[in-house]
Amino acid sequence: MSSLKLLYRDVDRAPYLFAMRHCARATGLELEVTLGGHGRHEWEDALDSGAADILAENYWGLQSQAAKGAPYVCVATAVHTWTDKLLAAESVRSIYDLRGKRLAVRALGPQEFLPGQWLRDNGLADDVEQVAVSERESGRWGNWKKVASGECHAAFVSPLYVEPALAAGLHELPYPPFEYVGNVTLNTTWQVIEGKREDMQRLVDAMFQATRMFKTDAAAALRILREEPRELLGQQLDVSTDDRLEKIYSGLRDELAEEPVPTAEAIANTRSMLLNTTPELADFNPLLMWDFSFILAAKRR
Repeated sequence: MSSLKLLYRDVDRAPYLFAMRHCARATGLELEVTLGGHGRHEWEDALDSGAADILAENYWGLQSQAAKGAPYVCVATAVHTWTDKLLAAESVRSIYDLRGKRLAVRALGPQEFLPGQWLRDNGLADDVEQVAVSERESGRWGNWKKVASGECHAAFVSPLYVEPALAAGLHELPYPPFEYVGNVTLNTTWQVIEGKREDMQRLVDAMFQATRMFKTDAAAALRILREEPRELLGQQLDVSTDDRLEKIYSGLRDELAEEPVPTAEAIANTRSMLLNTTPELADFNPLLMWDFSFILAAKRR
């Protein structure tokens, strides 16, 4: 059986990734799913050196290196819509009530840049102050605490972490859909594609199957979640009961696209959100970072 090594660095991704591993085995591919670190030497360098074949996330950050000539290429993505919940204080009843107010921004990963692009798209950039919140201060996804304390008026929070915020009196505010290339994006190199094309096709096929399983077969997805992913999720979330697991599963299922195919708007937004801080992207066409042949072959199947 052939094999590929995949690195990821957020345990929230584990259930879907292990579902991919399950589906890959049925195609004759052994997918080694490994939790990596947060430093470059544990992440991009592993891809550059060949120690890993795929990075399961961080597309947004790899763009700048691709623009400088790094041989990174993406082949599929499981999420193309921003699914974080906008949680607000009682005084904020619509997104336009945010004018003149403060938005508590998670100062980590793409969540540091997504709110700025979202504000620009909705004509609010000049009227809303963004307040960066370090997780060293707030805890994981704790930016909502600035709203509960009255220092800010709203915050975007992952659906998996909203319960404490809602219990503290915040409420969910609907907002227009916003697309970006999100969780579980398969990033690799042109060298891997050239040397392991058949294995990469099996992997993308497995991604289509894993998405279908998560969307339509809760029993099968939960069986996988109760195995190794349960222990991994326990590092960040309460997994003590089946009810808790089912809520986590529901949150993960709902964020998935119907197929692991990016949209043009998602690719464009993920580039645009970094233009203010990453000038090399100004002349970079992000479509050059994608190989859609694997998606097209999977859809033909």
